[in-house]
Amino acid sequence: MVLAPPADRRGELVRAAFDLIADKGLEGLRTRDIAAAVGINISTLHYHFATKEALLAGVVEHVMQLFKSLHAPLPPGATPLDELRHLIAGQARDRRAESRVDVVMHELMLRSRRDPQVRTAFESLMRIWRAVVEAIVARCVRDHLVRDDLDPRTVSAVVTSFLIGANMQLGITPATFAFDAAAQGLVTWLLAPAPCGAKPPRS
Repeated sequence: MVLAPPADRRGELVRAAFDLIADKGLEGLRTRDIAAAVGINISTLHYHFATKEALLAGVVEHVMQLFKSLHAPLPPGATPLDELRHLIAGQARDRRAESRVDVVMHELMLRSRRDPQVRTAFESLMRIWRAVVEAIVARCVRDHLVRDDLDPRTVSAVVTSFLIGANMQLGITPATFAFDAAAQGLVTWLLAPAPCGAKPPRS
């Protein structure tokens, strides 16, 4: 039998863990099941990931890569506002077809509250995500495509929080949660004229 290279074997284990979390949740995740799915024994699994927490941190990295793959490229000539609209509404719609990503993300979010190693990995994911959104909003402000009193960092926190909460509701009550209206309401707020006396964004 030809053994997979270490990097490939680690990837196989992470993907197997991802699939099991999506199907059974973290409460149903057993290292022996992960090892069996890849066709190895427990000792080999522990060679690649010394602890279950280390494996879960690897799953967080995998989720980050999946998020990137779900971010469809924009057409040539797209503005920063087009990119922001797509991030708020389009990406979430795309993710409905791959709802397992959100299932696993929510499971890991809860675990990260009590698991330092998973939390560290998740903090990295959230920092990168917020930085991407913040950069898009900053370009929108620079090009006067949104209201001029917006602070990109604050908007990034609002947008990422909205997407996390919206995808949670889509996973629980997809038939009754008015996602499109909520997403459009957020965009409308970003485009609304600045209130009288509002301060310009911080540099």
